Amino acid sequence: MSNILGWKGSRTLPRLVFAGVFALALAGCDTDEIVAVEDPAQLLPDAAETPAAVPALVQGAVRQFEGGYSGLGDDAFVSSSGVITDEFAWGDSFTTRFAADRRTLQAPVLTNISDVAFSRLHQSRIQILRTLAAIDRFEDDLDDPDAMRATLKTTDAYVRVTLSEGWCGAVPFSTVPAEGPIDPSTIVEGPGQSVVQMNEAAVALFDEALAIDPASELALVGKARALLNLGRYAEAEAAVADVTDTFVHHIEHSTNTSVQNNSLSSLIDNGRYSLANLEGGTTATGTALRPDNNTAATNATAEGLNFRSAQDPRVPYQNNGGCFTGSIQCWKYNNYPMFTADVPLASGVEARLVEAEAALQRGDFVTMLERLNYLRARTASLLPLLYPEQDQVFPAPTAGAPSLAPLTDPGIGLLTPAEQFAARRALVFRERAFWMFGTGHRQGDLRRLVRVYGLPQAQVWPTGPYFRAAGSNYGTDVAYPVPFNEENNTQFVRAQCVTSAA
Repeated sequence: MSNILGWKGSRTLPRLVFAGVFALALAGCDTDEIVAVEDPAQLLPDAAETPAAVPALVQGAVRQFEGGYSGLGDDAFVSSSGVITDEFAWGDSFTTRFAADRRTLQAPVLTNISDVAFSRLHQSRIQILRTLAAIDRFEDDLDDPDAMRATLKTTDAYVRVTLSEGWCGAVPFSTVPAEGPIDPSTIVEGPGQSVVQMNEAAVALFDEALAIDPASELALVGKARALLNLGRYAEAEAAVADVTDTFVHHIEHSTNTSVQNNSLSSLIDNGRYSLANLEGGTTATGTALRPDNNTAATNATAEGLNFRSAQDPRVPYQNNGGCFTGSIQCWKYNNYPMFTADVPLASGVEARLVEAEAALQRGDFVTMLERLNYLRARTASLLPLLYPEQDQVFPAPTAGAPSLAPLTDPGIGLLTPAEQFAARRALVFRERAFWMFGTGHRQGDLRRLVRVYGLPQAQVWPTGPYFRAAGSNYGTDVAYPVPFNEENNTQFVRAQCVTSAA
């Protein structure tokens, strides 16, 4: 802040003269104004009631979604969904992260690492509601109001997809007036919505956005993601037919301020999480196979994938020493090696993976394998698009550009159609896991394997002895609870929020 009583290079008045001048000034002015400070980062609602403010309102709503999804330098959906699955292991001493990694979540009154993300996602939704109303009011004065509407509807749809994948199937959606002051007495309380209801609402919003901008690849990929959650594979495949291979929509991060940092990079750098390997596995003696330091290539008892020992260029990493808890080994995830690393929310790679899964569903295993190998053959060109700052470093680096060998059909040679389908399904979901590691897709995929494909939960999620609590086992939670502050919603029924149900 500038000093209003002096300027660089000015001559200081003698103390008595200065005091006299200041006394005369006080006699002719309002002393309250002297100490009044205007903070440009915070404006009263009336200041936003102009056409010039609308673009900032749009960006604010989008940023709040991004803060809920990728984080503002802190835990968000990407990190919380990664630790409750098999992507990351707990590396510090916080009970909330312990509860998430072990899948025995805390009672809502005690909080969980997902609570802030939940609030930001709903804040984004409310901001979108009110910003759409502002666009309607000032439409004649805006350069491209329809483009703004498409952006907001796409963002609102992603809010709903994210909530459906990360939280229990009873997420309440309350609302507020679209205009005027937000008074608690005017809040319209909403009941819990199921996973199906949230994704159906998302599909409808994506369609509204696409009616405005039919070529929006972000909306097309998002619609396909919601349709996969609903088990509507043919429609998902049709949605991404025109999405280009090179399309990527990033959530951007920077080092301008700490809240703009890539959250996973920051959390791992601070020793909060470590890249996991074969989570849920056990040793020959029945003890927990530590996901933070094992180097096994395979483990028959592990539900989690071998993200480190696979030495796969899609999940680059390096030794980062001890975690916050020094006895836990931390591995740095080198797709986000710096706080400035951007996170891919949707991409052409995801579109091709949708096509592979749709082919699996209709029994076209030739096309399924062709889609997967199409991506693998382009590893060297696609990875820099997905992760512009990635650092291809491994404990034993391979020479030259990153590459992946073509896959063969794992169903060949198996006896029954069910065994063949299971092997091919495992391959599709493994490819999804490696291509979209650390982007917030894994929790939705594991829940979908249970909910849509009908697999037993214990076959999909890490189970058995837990590595950081002697004598304890993994729990059964697969979704986060609605935070405690929703208890004042008379329409919300806590008993319907079952965190162990996919």
